[in-house]
Amino acid sequence: MPGWDIQPAGVRGVLGQTEGVASEFDGQLAGWNAARQEAVGQSSSTIVAGALEGFAEAQAASVGFVFTRTGAAVNGAGQATNAYVEGDLEMAANAQAAVSAAPDPRAAMPGGGAGPR
Repeated sequence: MPGWDIQPAGVRGVLGQTEGVASEFDGQLAGWNAARQEAVGQSSSTIVAGALEGFAEAQAASVGFVFTRTGAAVNGAGQATNAYVEGDLEMAANAQAAVSAAPDPRAAMPGGGAGPR
């Protein structure tokens, strides 16, 4: 069975960098929309203007998908990492509880373990 070797601090660092890049998406999309509108306005051809608008409409779902998928990936990876950490903590707590629940071995020894030390 393969083992897991996740470095939570490393994952959090990558997620932070990804969030930083993704936070720029809205500004980049606004810049793209402004440039597209400028191109449509400067076009002296209704065919070119229509083609630009058609392209923008055709790509809108793909652009939205990138935004949605990026957010979902970052959130999912963060939740998975938190679950991994929580699982490690739970396993450690279970091991500690098992040790505490073990019977005192001195009780099973002859004389109750009160012999010479």
